[in-house]
Amino acid sequence: MKIPTGEPVERGTKVPKTSPRNIIEGLMKDKFTGYNAITIHGETGLEEGVIIYKNGKIIGSEYSYFKYNKKYMSKEALERSLNALKSRNGVIDTYKLTSHQIQLTKTMNEEAMLFEPVGKGELEIPSTFTTKYEEGLMKKRTKKLTKEELLKKYGLTGLSSSEDTSGQLIQKAKQEQRTLEKFLEREKRR
Repeated sequence: MKIPTGEPVERGTKVPKTSPRNIIEGLMKDKFTGYNAITIHGETGLEEGVIIYKNGKIIGSEYSYFKYNKKYMSKEALERSLNALKSRNGVIDTYKLTSHQIQLTKTMNEEAMLFEPVGKGELEIPSTFTTKYEEGLMKKRTKKLTKEELLKKYGLTGLSSSEDTSGQLIQKAKQEQRTLEKFLEREKRR
């Protein structure tokens, strides 16, 4: 997410030692403008959620699974970010933004903005951490690709076979070696 650093309010707070509801409702009550960055170590590696606030309402969110190079935006991200606040292994940082910085954040991250801001009345924080979001990613990730699908994925569909490719590479390397040897011979003669 493209977001200004802002002014640190609180950094490195361990997620298990916090009350997510108290943190979020406190920010809402104070009409906070800024964001939370929640970093956890989930079942499959590092994950990071960002919750953006404007005048005490949640207006956007992004959630990243670094192992899978997968990002979720808006409502899907907010669900995952709120879930991350219930993790047993993570930290939360809170940064204050100016009105100019929040406008810049909204402009640069349109896809992460919610259609409707979330206030205290609409806030749904899970009671416990769940791995259901990661499990869905793991199932998608473990799908076996056929040889043709793999070649297509990496843009190698125009090649006739892997033997031709390795043979072509060897020929090219030999040609480059001969060219280099000729160049060195000419240099010695000078």
